[in-house]
Amino acid sequence: MSRRTPNPGARHVIEFRGVGKRFPDGTVGLDSLTLTAREGEITVLVGPSGCGKTTSLRTVNRMVEPTSGSVHLDGRDVAEGDPAELRRGIGYVIQQAGLFPHRRVIDNVATVPVLQGLSRREARARAAEVLERVGLDATLAQRWPAQLSGGQQQRVGVARALAGDAPVLLMDEPFSAVDPVVRVELQDELLRLQADLGKTILFVTHDIDEAIRLGDRVAVLRVGGRLAQFAPPDELLAAPADDFVAGFVGRDRGYRRLGFVPATALRLSDLPTRVEGPDGAGPPGEWTVLLDGDRPAAWLGPDGARHDLGSLYVTDGGPDGTAASDGAGTLRGALDATLSSPAGRGVAVDGEGRYRGGVDADDVLALLERDPAR
Repeated sequence: MSRRTPNPGARHVIEFRGVGKRFPDGTVGLDSLTLTAREGEITVLVGPSGCGKTTSLRTVNRMVEPTSGSVHLDGRDVAEGDPAELRRGIGYVIQQAGLFPHRRVIDNVATVPVLQGLSRREARARAAEVLERVGLDATLAQRWPAQLSGGQQQRVGVARALAGDAPVLLMDEPFSAVDPVVRVELQDELLRLQADLGKTILFVTHDIDEAIRLGDRVAVLRVGGRLAQFAPPDELLAAPADDFVAGFVGRDRGYRRLGFVPATALRLSDLPTRVEGPDGAGPPGEWTVLLDGDRPAAWLGPDGARHDLGSLYVTDGGPDGTAASDGAGTLRGALDATLSSPAGRGVAVDGEGRYRGGVDADDVLALLERDPAR
């Protein structure tokens, strides 16, 4: 399901119509690729090395010219227009950010607005707004790219792609060069931005977990540039088209699919709680949730020692309508909470982190038994 309802008055659709690419040495990069990246959605291309993911992406902005078939943007063959003009209307984010090392951050982001005809002052003003939107402090605007961390550079790359206000974004493994923690943060940021902006995004990755997390629909390509399956993540996990897709998705696809199964019938239980402070001292005699105001802070063990909460079960999305964490409101989120808790019972919070109750493993397992498609 799309995270944002598209504007019915606009069309920003990418269509691959039998697109093939054969290189001069005879290598087949794409073999009659046909699929549609729909307006306002994140469409992810995923597959092993050599399957044509990046080649597919680059046919959209004509950095690669197909040898057969055609690519259409909003119903128009991209081969009919001027490549430079086409590229100015498409945001492009690549691995390692691809920033101009001799330009400060603000001017890197202002590049496309200047090419679109804005004055340097206007372009820098727009760049400052976009930098704030992607979560970068204004003090970073005057730094050189080499002075930024890898994660900050990737945020600048996303900001530069957004600065031209293009309705279509091409993202070629944009988060693969950063560490796992930063990668998750950048994925969260992309989902937040998408919920707000509703761009049409074509995203390339080799990581099936990233594809499932980000994609409204996922295209699995096999070596030789052939489409193996194109489906929403839930369908991909529940019903792989063949052995290749099943192997690529992984043996734990049943567990990962729980992230798409709502836990609407899950009953929250009452947990012993106490408020942090002088009255919270001393051994409680049983596992107790220590609260800091209305938010869980730690578990108190039977001996009074503090323990990490483990994963929290987020019962719903955040205040902006987006998922507050992976598995918000799903059986996977509930199961994670019970399995990671030192008390054997999970702690549930709402989308703003306020305590809502407890999650019992037996209740989660009972719902699993009732889910016919698990």
